[in-house]
Amino acid sequence: MRLRGWWVHIFALCIALSARAEHGFEGQSISLRLENDAVSRADRHYTQGSFLSWLSRDNSGPHWLEVLNENLPTFGYKVEATKWGFGVAQEIYTPENLEASELQVDDRPYAGWLFGRLTLQRRGPLSRRWSVLETFDLDLGVIGPESQADDTQKEWHGDDPQGWDHQLKTEPGFALRYERRFQFKPAPDSNGWGFRFIPHLGGSAGNIATYLNAGGTLRWGYNVPDEFSTKPGELKWGAYLLAGVDGRFVLHNIFLDGNTWRESHRVTKRPFVGDGRVGLGLALQMVDLSCAYVFRSREFNDQKRSDAFGSVALRVKF
Repeated sequence: MRLRGWWVHIFALCIALSARAEHGFEGQSISLRLENDAVSRADRHYTQGSFLSWLSRDNSGPHWLEVLNENLPTFGYKVEATKWGFGVAQEIYTPENLEASELQVDDRPYAGWLFGRLTLQRRGPLSRRWSVLETFDLDLGVIGPESQADDTQKEWHGDDPQGWDHQLKTEPGFALRYERRFQFKPAPDSNGWGFRFIPHLGGSAGNIATYLNAGGTLRWGYNVPDEFSTKPGELKWGAYLLAGVDGRFVLHNIFLDGNTWRESHRVTKRPFVGDGRVGLGLALQMVDLSCAYVFRSREFNDQKRSDAFGSVALRVKF
């Protein structure tokens, strides 16, 4: 498969922007995340994901969002800052054999998911060493040919899959997602070296995905950035290694269970799915860049082996 060198352009953009001053996490930000199974030998299963999003500066939401925020329980922590935002995304799923034109009954369906996202984010202290960042996402979009997933795969990967005629049928989709992340911040080290431990829990409800999940991430390095902070950022650069896990109890996954109201191809999903992640991150004043290698356990009964994909995330703060 061909990646068309997009990671080179991302790195060049980071270097170009790194000379500008950081305004801290209290400002606005634009984020781009690209996920691709280039780390495996061929397209299969979760083939590609592209996500572009914007978050507002702190405490600048519209009135109706402020009213919603005031009526949401916090369960133990003090909200010191809120953000709102929106984004657009596309995800592509395929079976392993892209050359077969007939329906592959023992492999997952072809599927595309094109959607928009509305986000509410809140953060603040839980105790002296612990802080909280919680995120509410509402995803609205479409499954099926209107997602343009087949055209994207042909253009981005340079492949010509033969089975897109068997993709999931047109269906509007929604998912209400929630994640609460906790950060343990140890006493600062005078030489800048340290770690952040970030456990999380959450879930999703909707015809796209219904699940509960939990896991955690460990970041270790030099001047590890504190995205939970409500204080302006200092003019520092940082670099860190990361390792994380996430486990999901899956009640519904449209990309395996098939269309909700129409007959379509489907496979028997596994109720428990796990991800492992290793990577590195770089904070260059107003730019954050992270790269990770993700391992995913088998998601359905006839799946022959686990999957892997690469993830690159870029955030520009202003």
